[in-house]
Amino acid sequence: MKNTILLLALLCSVTLSAFAQTVTIDPMPNNTAYDDFAPTATNHGKVIIFSSDLNGKGQRLMSMEQSNGTWSSASKLKGDVNDAVHSGAAALTPDGQSLIFSSYEHDAKGNGRTDLYVAYKRNGKWVDVMPLAATVNSSSYDAQPSISADGRTLYFVSDRPGGQGGTDIYTSTWDGDAWSIAVPVGSINAASNEMSPVIAADGQTLYFASDRFGGAGGFDIYVAKVHNGTATDVRRLKEPINTTANELFYSALPNSDRAMLSRTTAVGDYSNYTVTPNPFPGEPVTLVEGFVRDASSRKLLGAEITVTDLKSGKRVATLRSDDVTGAYFVTLTAGRVYSITATAEDHIFHSERYEVPSGAKGQTLNKDIELSRIEGGVGRLLIFFDLDKSELKSESMPELERVVDLLRKQPSIRVQFEGHSDDQGTDDYNDGLSQRRADAVRTYITSAGIDSSRLKAKGFGKRRPMVKGSSEEARQQNRRVEMKLTD
Repeated sequence: MKNTILLLALLCSVTLSAFAQTVTIDPMPNNTAYDDFAPTATNHGKVIIFSSDLNGKGQRLMSMEQSNGTWSSASKLKGDVNDAVHSGAAALTPDGQSLIFSSYEHDAKGNGRTDLYVAYKRNGKWVDVMPLAATVNSSSYDAQPSISADGRTLYFVSDRPGGQGGTDIYTSTWDGDAWSIAVPVGSINAASNEMSPVIAADGQTLYFASDRFGGAGGFDIYVAKVHNGTATDVRRLKEPINTTANELFYSALPNSDRAMLSRTTAVGDYSNYTVTPNPFPGEPVTLVEGFVRDASSRKLLGAEITVTDLKSGKRVATLRSDDVTGAYFVTLTAGRVYSITATAEDHIFHSERYEVPSGAKGQTLNKDIELSRIEGGVGRLLIFFDLDKSELKSESMPELERVVDLLRKQPSIRVQFEGHSDDQGTDDYNDGLSQRRADAVRTYITSAGIDSSRLKAKGFGKRRPMVKGSSEEARQQNRRVEMKLTD
């Protein structure tokens, strides 16, 4: 299909004044003469997973990867996800390590005609396939999932009884242990068919398709804002995004001017396309990426990644670094202070603090994480104090509880908490302050039931700075408590 370049007049949602924008629609690589649809991205857009009706013999999940600006050929996902008559539209968590997908008559039996399944990436293969719980799946059609960047909100379509008509968009939330009972998204479903919901990385911009009255023809793309399960500001995208063809699966790449969509071609099959620029992008987010390694051997590690809101103390996401490459990817929304903690078997956990101010522009941070082995290892703790104070702040509680959990699981190890200060003040004063801070951590851990004989505390003042310099950033990093495993 030739590139389509048209002038798109949009109504600006902020200024309510008209402006003109040139939007280009380009075919993506690896389209075939059969149906290719539902592109979804991970690794910040460098890996695309999509569905393809291979040779007309059944839908299969495929992937392609970008390297040095060039896309690889498409290949079927390895593992068990394609062990079905059809395995179709899928949603990836941002870390690329978990996959929720639609499947019809999968070997892992579901509840209805088409159900939602979850699979996990282990050593390059998608395994441990199982249907989602009955709180999500029904005896009806349940398909076309999309998951939020924190992995805690699921959107999908279903034609179960009780809807507005045709297929409707539903949502379910993950509480850390299970998915909630799915409910319709408020103020978005109509008597028409609503299809292909895709939630942007900001967690509030929702794209979907509908064949409701007033469209250009067949299914058209719409965009809305969602908050607490209800949609507002629903609007239809204009040409050249919507045409007389069917448009589905509109997906915006984070912090990018590009989006992807699926559209029927002149001969009737679906193909995938890029949209540049995306006229309705989501809000900018902070992307954190890097590799997890063993601090001594430099071996790449598969590790659990936990993202915690330090103000509320609540866990907002649980992700994983790749078992083979050690790569991890985290998406952070603005207006919060986070800790990102990596944990691997036989290693001490490691945490980093990230503050994303309200109104922060999109950015990508590169941060490798090194984990020390438990034998004689050292871990820097995210323990927070006010200036010139030794009382523990509430933001420290998630990290302190991780220390308690480690010591309970490893009853034979002993640790020393080592306090450090910045370069301000006299040596004698900082020695005393750092000792009081180390003592405060020890007192908290013993109050949680850990035998005090396993714990020591020592202050080093300003004699062992972690980073050199007298900037406020350097001083913040040097005001710390470390945990050293001892004999």
